[in-house]
Amino acid sequence: MQIRRIVTGHDASGRSVFVADGAAPRATDFVDIPGHGVAQLWATSAPPQVSATAQDPTQLHGSLIPGVGGTSLLAVSFPPDSVMAAPLDPQRAFEQMAAALPGLFECFEADHPGMHRTPTIDYGVLLEGELWLELDDGEQRLVRAGDVVIQNGTRHAWRNKSEQPAKALFFMLGAGDS
Repeated sequence: MQIRRIVTGHDASGRSVFVADGAAPRATDFVDIPGHGVAQLWATSAPPQVSATAQDPTQLHGSLIPGVGGTSLLAVSFPPDSVMAAPLDPQRAFEQMAAALPGLFECFEADHPGMHRTPTIDYGVLLEGELWLELDDGEQRLVRAGDVVIQNGTRHAWRNKSEQPAKALFFMLGAGDS
């Protein structure tokens, strides 16, 4: 999933500078699920702090799920459900997703495809296309481009019932259970 990412920072004198401008380095297009991709654009640990270094936290390849008080910014491309349900090579798709989605992959339920719960508060923005947000007991709501979903650590799945890919941006804030 190619996404241009521009990162700013500071030079030795404390002046604003561009640190990076190019494709997000932690990005994956899933070969066996055409149109499905994910990119982690940035992450912070808790508590988030303005960094004096140019180190890219996405290059650490840790969990995509932030710890309590940490953040993770993900871009996701969702192909139609018909594509998701029929990977070209199911075993290879499983292995690639397990490798590319550490922390997040383990949250998915084997008995209920797509359903998952993360210990995060997510601000989701649908950038293009449309998705159905499914909650417990199958209740669903249509989400269209420009809509925002506030996900409060609830069990859910994203369904693309259309024939077009959908793209979304998720800002995840690590949260504890109450």
